[in-house]
Amino acid sequence: MHHTLITAHSGCEGTPDNSIASVLAGIRAGADCVEIDVHADPGGKLWLIHDTPSAYAGLASLEEAFAAILEANVAINCDLKHYEAFAPALLLAEAMRIPRELLYFSGSVDVLALAADPSPAKRANILLNTEELCRYLDTSVRGREGEMALIDSRLAEVAALVHSLGAAGLNAPYAFFPHERIAAWRAAGLPLSLWTVNEPEPLTALFTEDLLNITTRTVSSAVRIRSEIERTA
Repeated sequence: MHHTLITAHSGCEGTPDNSIASVLAGIRAGADCVEIDVHADPGGKLWLIHDTPSAYAGLASLEEAFAAILEANVAINCDLKHYEAFAPALLLAEAMRIPRELLYFSGSVDVLALAADPSPAKRANILLNTEELCRYLDTSVRGREGEMALIDSRLAEVAALVHSLGAAGLNAPYAFFPHERIAAWRAAGLPLSLWTVNEPEPLTALFTEDLLNITTRTVSSAVRIRSEIERTA
C-alpha cells in the first residue's frame, strides 16, 4: 500500500486560516506537509491570505511560514492565489534554501508557462489543479463535472502531459472522486492529491486508494486513521 501523505489545510485543528498558528498546529499534529494560501502584494512581497486584502498589515508572511517549516523539517504547499505569486515564491524559497522535497506549489500554476519552461518542476513539486490543466487543454470547459469529464476522456494524453511537465501529480476536490474514477486515473499513471477531506469515513476509505496526498483540516484524526490502516495492511 502506498504511504499517502497528509497535508494540513490552512486553518487546521481549529486555528485561524492562513496563520502561523495553523502552520504550527499542523506540524504538531503530525502532518507531512502544511498548506497555506499565498498572495503577492503589488511590491512582490508574499502574504498568507486567500483573497485580495484591503490592507496587508497584520497578515502573516510566507517568509515566516518558510522559517517555521524549515525548523520542523516539514513540507509546505503554497496554494497560489494568482499566477504572479509563483516566481517570487520560488525565488524566496531558493533564497531561504528550502529543499525541493519540502516545497510544493498548487493553485494558480500557469500550465502554459510551465509547458514553455518546465524547469520550475526541478526546483519544487508541482501539483497541477484540475481547473488549471483543463484551462490549458480546452478553454471552453466549465465547472467541475466538465473538468472531470474532459480528463476522463483524455486520460492517456493528460498523463503524458503531466509527466512531460515534471509535475508531481494532480490536485482536485475529493467529492468528485468515487472509487472508479480514482482507480482509472491511477491506472493511467496520474498521482492524485485530493482535498479537503475532514470526516473519518471518507478519510478511512481514501487511505486505501493509493493516493499521493490527502489534504485535511482534521490532521490528528487523519494521522491516527492512516496509522491504523497501515498497521493492519
